[in-house]
Amino acid sequence: MSRFTTDLGRVAAELPDAIVILEPDGAISWVNRAAGDLLELDPTTWLGRNVFELMHEDDHAIAFAAFESVGTQERGSLIDVRVKDGLGAWRQLEIRGRMVPPSSTGEGFLVVVMRDVADRQQLELGGGNPEQLRALVHHATSLLITLDGDGCILRANAELSRMLHHDLALVAGEPFEMLVELSDRALVRDAMLRSERTERLEARMIRPDGELVTVDLSITDLRNDPLVAAYVVSGTDITDLKTTQQALRHMADHDGLTGLLSRRALLAKLDHVVDDGYQHEIVVLFCDLDGFKAVNDRIGHAAGDQVLVEVARRLERALRPGDLVGRLGGDEFVVVLPRANEAIRDEVSDRIRQALGESIFAGDQLVEVGVSIGSAMTGDHPTAARLLATADDAMYEVKRSGRPAGA
Repeated sequence: MSRFTTDLGRVAAELPDAIVILEPDGAISWVNRAAGDLLELDPTTWLGRNVFELMHEDDHAIAFAAFESVGTQERGSLIDVRVKDGLGAWRQLEIRGRMVPPSSTGEGFLVVVMRDVADRQQLELGGGNPEQLRALVHHATSLLITLDGDGCILRANAELSRMLHHDLALVAGEPFEMLVELSDRALVRDAMLRSERTERLEARMIRPDGELVTVDLSITDLRNDPLVAAYVVSGTDITDLKTTQQALRHMADHDGLTGLLSRRALLAKLDHVVDDGYQHEIVVLFCDLDGFKAVNDRIGHAAGDQVLVEVARRLERALRPGDLVGRLGGDEFVVVLPRANEAIRDEVSDRIRQALGESIFAGDQLVEVGVSIGSAMTGDHPTAARLLATADDAMYEVKRSGRPAGA
C-alpha cells in the first residue's frame, strides 16, 4: 500500500521488532521482514487474511477483547497468544496494538507489535540459558509431572525421586494413579475430569516401600495448549504439616490430663449425635465424683490428678464401643450412649459405679471415691444443651438423696 512506501515505511520494514498492520476489520494489509522471520512465513501469504486465522482458537476471546480496547485507550492491552508458524508449530507471542486514526489521505489502521515470549521467559527464568532453565525446573522442590490424555506419566522432575523415591525410568508410561494410595485414587480421577481450571486436592502417595506421603496436589488440564499438550501435576509434601495439624487438633479436642474428649469436643459431638439420632433414643449420663475433694485436701493435687486419670481409664472400660466420654472439668465427667434405652442406661451406670467403687492407688496410698450419676434421655427430641442440663439436675438430686439414679 502506498502509505508504506515512504521513507518511514522503509524504516518500519527493517525494524527488528515484528510489526503487522491490520485494517479495522482485522484483515492483514502489511507486515515487515521481522514478522516473516519470527514465524518463518512468507509475508505475502499473510496479506488479506484475517489475523484471527493465524491464532489458536482458545486465544480468540482475549485477543478480541484487547483489540476492542485499542479504540478506548492510547494503546491496547498487552496479551500473550499462540500463533501458528510456517512449520505448523504453535509459537507463544506477546502482542500489543495501537490504533492510527484516519487522516485526510487515508483510513485508520491498527499497528500490532509482536515479540517471542519464549525468549523473554528464558531471559527471566534462565538468564537467557535454556539449559539453566531446565535445571531450575529439574531441581525445583515441588513435584512436577506431565501426564498424557489417559493419565499416564510422560515426564517428571527430580522431586519424583527425592520426594517419592521412584525412578522415572520405571514409572514412565504407567498410570499416575498407581502412585496414589488406593482410597484416594477416585479423588485424583475426579480432579482430572474437572481440571479445565486448576483443581487442588490432598492425596496420599505411595513410595516403593509402601510408606505414604501426604501431598498437596494441583492438576491442570493443558492438553489443548499446543505448547504443553498434557495434564500438568504439581505437588508439595505436606506430611509433616498434616502430622502437626493432627497433633494440634488432638490437643484441642482432648483433655490434657485424662486424654478424654474435652468439654468443647464432647458438646460438639453430643450436638452431632442428637442431630442424627431422631430415630433412636440417646442417653446422657452426668457423673460427678464423691469424696474427690477430700483426696485433694489430704494427699495433694498431684495424687488427685492420678485419681482423675485412673477414673478416666475405668470409665472407658465400662462403656460400649461407640459410646462417648469426656471430662467437663474438675471431677465432672459426661457419658453419651447413642442407640440406648433404659435397660442399657442402667447396665452402663451399674458398671461405672462398680468400676469406680474399687480402691485407686494414688501417691503412696489407696484412696476411695464414689460417683453420683444423673441421666437424661432424648424423649421428645430435646436439644443437646437441654439433655446435658437435665442430666446435671438429676445428678444433683442423686447427691442430695444419696440414692443411685433409678433406685
